Amino acid sequence: MKHRLQYFLFALTLLLSLSGCSSKQQNTGALIETAQTKMSQITSLQAKMNMDVNMTMGTEKVATTTTADITAFIKPLKMKVEAASHMESSTAKDTIMEMYLQENNGTFDLYTNTGTGWLHTQGDKEKLGQFEVYDNMLSYLSAIENPVNKGSEKVGSVSTQRVEGILKGEVMKKIVEESGILSSATSMGLSKEDLQKIYDETGGLPITLWIGEDGLVYQYKTDISKLMQVIMEKTLALMGIDNTKNENSLSVEGATITMTCSEFNSVKEFDIPKEVLDTKK
Repeated sequence: MKHRLQYFLFALTLLLSLSGCSSKQQNTGALIETAQTKMSQITSLQAKMNMDVNMTMGTEKVATTTTADITAFIKPLKMKVEAASHMESSTAKDTIMEMYLQENNGTFDLYTNTGTGWLHTQGDKEKLGQFEVYDNMLSYLSAIENPVNKGSEKVGSVSTQRVEGILKGEVMKKIVEESGILSSATSMGLSKEDLQKIYDETGGLPITLWIGEDGLVYQYKTDISKLMQVIMEKTLALMGIDNTKNENSLSVEGATITMTCSEFNSVKEFDIPKEVLDTKK
């Protein structure tokens, strides 16, 4: 009788755990759909980006941090961005970049200043890369695979549901291209075929979304560590460097891009300074 009771309790526990998992998956799907709807309706937002890369090259540790403060109105698109990049243990000053973007009848005027004066160009908003928070977020919500609800978690003072999944295909490629980690690799001769093999080998980028009770995405984080490791190894091989030797070894301990969002639909209006607007193309 005792053994039969133990078996019954075990079976009941298993059944409850499976039922809970199934329910959570169903709720996750509904959560993603709600977020897609809510995020497609916003008119403005503010965001703070952090891109952190930590690696070891031989015996030397290298850590870089890129941050950006982003203010954006959606339609018509109008943005202000202030970005900085810093390498730990370096005596060099942070790299600073200011940017404004304004949409005029379908044309995008982009004004950038990296410390040498303002430059005015016209073109595609795709040049914004990771700074184009709104479009990127909608892409991630529509492309996320195998989403799993990991439970409640706060972003600042906001209660959210933490959802983890995988990004593959064109969305994954876009994130990699926008992160800038391909620049040196392609200049060393990394071909499109090599890149496709790398994407296939990586199998996708882990992504985490923090979705509030109101359906808005208050934070998202993509992990490009594995992909960056493979790209760096391929690049070293093209340079003829044996990555297995201690002095040439390379290990990516972490590489993540985190975007924290706030002020949905309540961003204060800003004017692009006249001296910036007067910059010649």
